Amino acid sequence: MSHYFSKEDCKHLEHHIHQLLKLGDAIMSIVSDFAAKQKEFNDRMDGSVDGLTQDIKTLNDMIVKLQSTQGQITPEDQALLDQIQAHSESMANKLGELDSLTPPPIPPLV
Repeated sequence: MSHYFSKEDCKHLEHHIHQLLKLGDAIMSIVSDFAAKQKEFNDRMDGSVDGLTQDIKTLNDMIVKLQSTQGQITPEDQALLDQIQAHSESMANKLGELDSLTPPPIPPLV
């Protein structure tokens, strides 16, 4: 049994190695494209979450301000209540938008 390869064998091996390298490059390109799209998606999600965090702080500040007033509801109190309601509605809409960014679960592989 010979341990040497013929020129023909070497050409076939070289061809297969070249094909494998091209396949590896194609896979890496697909992975890189996916990673870039995922980063863009994650950045959008981070921005949405940051915006909601600030909205919650603002809403809490308005509630504390309203709770610190005493006596009957004044026109200023009513205006603050209206702002709280509008701000809460805005937050609910943003949460809906954030939820719509979330991709559906990936079905299990069979």
